Amino acid sequence: MNHLPLLIYPVLLAILVFRGAGLSPKGEFSKEHMLPGQTRMLQGAACVGIIFHHITQQITAYGIVSKGPVTVFNDVGFLLTGLFFFCSGYGLLVSYDTKPGYLQTFLQKRLPAVLVPFWTINLLGALLSRFGYGIRFSLSDTLRKIFGISLINSNGWYIVEIVLFYLLFYLLFSLIRRRDIALPLLCIAVLLLVRYSFYQGHDPEGDQSHWFRGEWWYNSTIAFPAGLLYARFRSGFDRFLQKHCRFLLPAVTLLFAAAFRLSVWTVQRYGYYHETAFHGLRDARWTLLSQYAACLLFLLLILLLGMKIRLGNRALRYLGDIRAELFLIHGFFVHRIFGAVQMPEFFRFLVVTGSSIACTALLAPGIHRLTGLVTSLLLRPKFTNNTLERRIAEQKKKKRRKTLAIAAALFSLLVAALFFKAYGNRLFFAEHQFRQEYEALLAASEGDEVYWGYYEMDRSRLGEERLPWIVIHRDEDRVCLLSRYGIAGSAYNQKHEAVSWEDSDLRAVLNSDSSLRCFSRYEAEKILPLAGDTITLLTAAEASAFFGTDEERQLVITEAARQDGTNINTMSKHHNWDMKGYRSSWWWLRGEPDEKKITAPIVTVDGTIAPDEKPVNKPGGAVRPVIWVDCAADKY
Repeated sequence: MNHLPLLIYPVLLAILVFRGAGLSPKGEFSKEHMLPGQTRMLQGAACVGIIFHHITQQITAYGIVSKGPVTVFNDVGFLLTGLFFFCSGYGLLVSYDTKPGYLQTFLQKRLPAVLVPFWTINLLGALLSRFGYGIRFSLSDTLRKIFGISLINSNGWYIVEIVLFYLLFYLLFSLIRRRDIALPLLCIAVLLLVRYSFYQGHDPEGDQSHWFRGEWWYNSTIAFPAGLLYARFRSGFDRFLQKHCRFLLPAVTLLFAAAFRLSVWTVQRYGYYHETAFHGLRDARWTLLSQYAACLLFLLLILLLGMKIRLGNRALRYLGDIRAELFLIHGFFVHRIFGAVQMPEFFRFLVVTGSSIACTALLAPGIHRLTGLVTSLLLRPKFTNNTLERRIAEQKKKKRRKTLAIAAALFSLLVAALFFKAYGNRLFFAEHQFRQEYEALLAASEGDEVYWGYYEMDRSRLGEERLPWIVIHRDEDRVCLLSRYGIAGSAYNQKHEAVSWEDSDLRAVLNSDSSLRCFSRYEAEKILPLAGDTITLLTAAEASAFFGTDEERQLVITEAARQDGTNINTMSKHHNWDMKGYRSSWWWLRGEPDEKKITAPIVTVDGTIAPDEKPVNKPGGAVRPVIWVDCAADKY
């Protein structure tokens, strides 16, 4: 009951959206659907929703503490930023199709519209930090924060990303005249950026906010290519939606409700913050897919509603006009100014939202005038008549464009070559590579190094690297391989409870489909299961028998594992062996069959075997996989 007063804010947001709205008669559809005025108002309402989202994250500790129905705002941020991306992608392609010579002035108009507010508000944020809170920055740090190289305003991530999308759009559509070729290439480029950001994880420490670190950089980005594709196929798509609107509207509403609930569950159950776990990427993939499904269904629902409902009131129009400034400014009030101020939750919504809108109302006119001034300066004609100087300049421009096209073609060839170098063997020559690996394995002796499979070991290189193994034991018809490096980090089990190896989370992850994809089908066919495990770990007895000394058991982890938070010993002054230029890590061993314990055996950083040193839920333990390979036949 104490949280019921907070319901006034979603009610007020609903009033803001629907006051003055018009409903199209039965069988008719709004003629203003997806016109600029409507999309601006949608984004204005979304901006208020984003403010509520950030306040709710504060008062609920990111959804951990329930505050009644308003807690739902904790989980809607990606939907609302997705609306921004969708409208941007849609607007770009519609403008390209309907405005002659759109690309000729694209950069001069589009970039100041987002960069001038961004840089101006960053400057004000730096001044606030210096004179309001006494935080001193060096000159280089100040310039980096003003120009957004280092984000003083964490909400600036959207500006960085949308500017990059603008530049990609301009480059591709300038070089490739055929829209239906440039468009899919742009969508692919956006998805590649999503993939890159996905693997960057989060900032490792402090309140730093770096480019492409954090799921907010990509968990709504799918909406941008969705907007582009909707603009491209709008005519046929709208006919389909209008024809079946009566059935689609309730169906999509139910599907979205289910998908949104699933996305909330996956964030809570899996989430993005498992970099130190071996299964962290698996968890993040499931979470991202569920959020993408919810985001796309949300956008479809907005399209269906927009066909029947025409938005329109002065407050919403005004918020649409100042949406960029409000999006950037409100973060300072949420975190810097009122973040540490104690106040009732009801008043926090009122004070933060009201202050953000009031401050934006004061600053926006000046920022708009400055944006207009910069735009007019960039659009100022260099020549007043058709002089020889103008013709020479046009010839130089054509020459530059031709040079740029050649450079783009060479760059595309370079990208293709790098892709082939990174993935060619695995995609096109898997059988040939397997034959080479198997021949080397048949000839190998104990202690030799062989290759089997691929794994991400160094993110500075494109693609996954070949996975090296040590032959630690040979029988007549099989070979035991131990990973040379610690390739990942994880807890033995997620919960702090007595658990056997058979029931542990680590065993499940090692034998999951994502882990088995390290091997080609030829390699996988030769791997022999051991006690039901395709991939396993050494037992304490095996670790003792297969290594002659403690020093031989000391483990070096890969750079990717280190970046993901796997433990690493740095006390080199206490260990002479550590002066060799590397650092060792402790690594998990397999517990005895069916033996449930609260601890699990490990090999320490010194290479000694400790049967009961680490609790099973200790994160960051290095994982050193073991496989048994069939060598019974000399044929493939």
